[in-house]
This record gives sequence, C-alpha cells and structure tokens, in this order.
Amino acid sequence: MKRIAALLLTVPLLAGANTTLRFCAAGNTKTFDPLMTDSGIDHISHLPLFGTLVETRRGTDELIPGLASSWAVSPDGLAYTFELRRGVAWHASDEFKPTREFNADDVLFSFGRLLSRDSAFAKAFPGVSPYVVSFGWEKLVRKVEKLGPHQVRITLAERDASFLSTLTQPFASQQSAEQGAQLLRAGTPQRIAQMPVGTGPFQLKSFRQDSVIRYVKHPGWWRQAEVSRADQLVFAITPDATVRAQRLKRNECDIAAPVGPAELAELQKDRAIKIATAPGLNVGVLAYNTKRPALAKPEVRQALDMAIDKASIVRAVYGEAGTLATSPIPAASWAHDATLKPAPHDPAKAKALLQKAGVLPLNITLWAMPVVRAYNPNGQRMAQMIQADWAKVGVTARIVTYEWGEYLRRIDAGDHDAALGGWNGDPEPAGTAGQLACGAASGSFWCNPAYDKLLAEARQVLPREERKPLYAQAQRLAMAQLPWTPIAYGRLAVPMRAAVKGFVMELDGSTYFDGVLPR
Repeated sequence: MKRIAALLLTVPLLAGANTTLRFCAAGNTKTFDPLMTDSGIDHISHLPLFGTLVETRRGTDELIPGLASSWAVSPDGLAYTFELRRGVAWHASDEFKPTREFNADDVLFSFGRLLSRDSAFAKAFPGVSPYVVSFGWEKLVRKVEKLGPHQVRITLAERDASFLSTLTQPFASQQSAEQGAQLLRAGTPQRIAQMPVGTGPFQLKSFRQDSVIRYVKHPGWWRQAEVSRADQLVFAITPDATVRAQRLKRNECDIAAPVGPAELAELQKDRAIKIATAPGLNVGVLAYNTKRPALAKPEVRQALDMAIDKASIVRAVYGEAGTLATSPIPAASWAHDATLKPAPHDPAKAKALLQKAGVLPLNITLWAMPVVRAYNPNGQRMAQMIQADWAKVGVTARIVTYEWGEYLRRIDAGDHDAALGGWNGDPEPAGTAGQLACGAASGSFWCNPAYDKLLAEARQVLPREERKPLYAQAQRLAMAQLPWTPIAYGRLAVPMRAAVKGFVMELDGSTYFDGVLPR
C-alpha cells in the first residue's frame, strides 16, 4: 500500500481537474480526537477537520470570531457570553448523518468531555486532556450554561487573561453532541477518536496507518464563500526528513513538514522550491523525570545541565536555524525574560556537584526524539552529544528511542529518566509556561506550588505589562530548579513548491490548509 500511495501522489494535476493539495507529513496520527492529545502531528491532522469558538487571524495573535460570531465579558471578568454562529454544518459520513446544525448543545457536549472525568467518554480514554491540566481548567471553569439555542455562557472561578486565547487551541475544538449520543447508544464512545465529525473546511475520507490520510472538501463549510480550498487534501506520511525533502523536489508533495538544516539548505538551491520562515514560538528541551530519586534533587539536575555544552549543540544540530535557549518561554514571546542567561558550561563544577550529591556513578536512560521538529531538528545527534558530555562527568547515558506516538505515550507514563522534547507554543504564554505546572504532561513530573501560584496570578491580570513580571518570576524559578534544560529556540521553516498560493506561516507553527492552493 505504501508504494500505491506514493504513485497516487505523483499524478499530475490536469487543467480543469479537481485540485489536490499534497502534504508530506512528519508522522502518524495516533488519534483523531483533538481533546485528548498534545502531539503536534495529531494537531496538524485535526486542523482541517474541526472549528473552535475563537480563532486567530492568520499569521498574527489577533483574536477573531470563529464558531462564536461574537462574545461579551462581564465587568468582573468571570462570565463570557458567546453568540454562536448560525448556519454551521457538521460533516456527514456513511456512519453519521447529522440532522441539525451546530448549536449550544454541541458546546456543552465538548466542554463536558473536557471537564468531566466521570463520563463514558472519559472512561474510554483514561486521563484528562493534557491542556485542561496545564491551563488549570478543572478548577478554572466553574460552569457552562445554555442560555438559548445559539447562546452559551461560560463562568470562571477567577479572572483569567489567557482564557479567550486558549479557546483557539485544537483541544478546544467543537464536536457534535448528536454524534456523541449516537456512539453512546451503540456502546462505542471510543469510536469518537476514529470517526471525527467536525465543522472544518475538510472532512476525513480515509486513513491508512503509516501511509496516507485523505480528506475531501466539506461541502457545507460555513466560510466557503470567502476562503478558497483544494477539492482534496492528502497527507503522505513521511517520517524521514530526507525523504520528505526528496519528495518535495520530485513534485510528489506541495508542502512538507519541517526538515533538518542540511535538507533545508539543499532545498533552497532549487528554484522550484520556496521556504516560508518566521521566528518560532517554540523551545527544545531536555526533560528530567523528577520521580527518579537522583533526578528529584535540584543540584543533580543543575549539574547535568551544566555538563551539557549547549552552544556546541546549537551550532551542530540547528546551524543558523536555532538560538541558545535561556528560558522555558520562547524568545519570540512577549513574556520572555531577556535578562536570563544560561548557566555556564562547566564540567568540573558539574562533576563536583554530582559527587557532593552522592549519585556517582550515575546510569540513566536518555531518550532521543525520532522526529524532526523546528525545536529539535535531529534528536539522535543531540542525544549523542549530550551522552558524550555527560560521560566526561561520570554519567553513563543509554540512548533510547521509539516511534513518535509510542515515545510520547511512554514519557507520559514516566518510563524515561531524561527525554528530549519540546513545545510549539502559542502567542499566549500560559500554554508553554503551563507545561511545567503541577500535573502537566511535560515529561518532568515537577510540581512546585510557588510556580503554579505565579502562573495563576499572571492569568488573573489583564494588561500585558503587569503580567510580564509574574511570568519573569516563574521563568527564574524554573531555571533555578531546572525540571527542563532548555536547549534552543528553533526558527520555523516550511518548504513548499514555488507554485503554492495562499500559505501563511503561523506564529505557533500550526499548519492550515484552507485558503491554500497547489497553484
């Protein structure tokens, strides 16, 4: 099937024929349920399918109406009343035929899924949305009410300046209450992750694991009069960055997921290729599993951080596409504390700290990312360089890797000692900073009430100039405790065929395909 899928992608587009937009994706989608994943690969596959109440204007952090045509905030900042857009059609398929348009019942269903740990859907997917944890929504969102068929009110327990921005995230996608009821009647709530029903510009046609995802234009999309789309959208699953670059050069895809610096440099020589670039709201990190006794000690994490020659890693792994990280919040974010400086690379002091902590000789696993990301273009090479640096201070690191979906699952389960990862942030810093909050899926399992208190205070203050000092304090605390070693901030670069029209680079690295045509 892989060979057949590749041949289908190479069929030329004929004049007058239906248009097909081809995307060389970086990996498999592990779920089509946007509520229960924090995988960037999953999110890219969800963006064509689903809509959110609030959106951002493409290429900016400006909030604009989405499935909510307007909203009003109460004077105390606690109640958000949303007027819902009328005339919004749901996807239809052989398995689900909607009998009505999007309305308030769907908002209640979607938020109920997010916030309830007792529903049949929650029991079908152990755990809770990682974003609900990192944004503190279980405590924050006090009530979601239906005021009318097309009006809902969400009441918060306290003011939260990040709330509207978080509603733009894929995890806040709206899902069909009617489909949910159908699945419950059939006793198959888990099917919601396999048969996505959304309001987005495309709907799912088929999915072959390790091969291809096919979408077709949603005929009832509410924005179709103002935004053009290809008739078909094809994701060719291509985990190897070198192969993605080759397929792009051979005109087997129109847009490719990010590739490494070497591949990018080669693509830039091809006049048939163009590169969209922007500073990235991302950070590549090394996460320490603080459940491990040795790694629970801040002085051990500080020593391991100090032993890593991060400047050399940035030069070797990122080239010109990365800058040395000094904080968990990206340098491109308005909340970044530019006064922070990285700890000096000092192997002698690192070894002395480890000896004093009584952990030498130290044997740990070091997990290497198997995928290319702007925040880490080469996980294997980075792991090897860290391994060599640690060996100089008496630490033996065994490099481990898995397929990306399994890699994330095992890290969430705490199977690792130290793991390379990262975060594609959004213009609202609460998302990235919240990855280190108690209970968040950051790979560190770090929990510091003082840190959480600073984030809570920052969310309650509306003006940015008043929030920034609170985020600065949180960053300084994180850098002192080092549940993560921030490695680098990666510059975003998306390669595509020169004929592609309408592609807009997003600040958070999201990839949207509505409004994009192959030529």
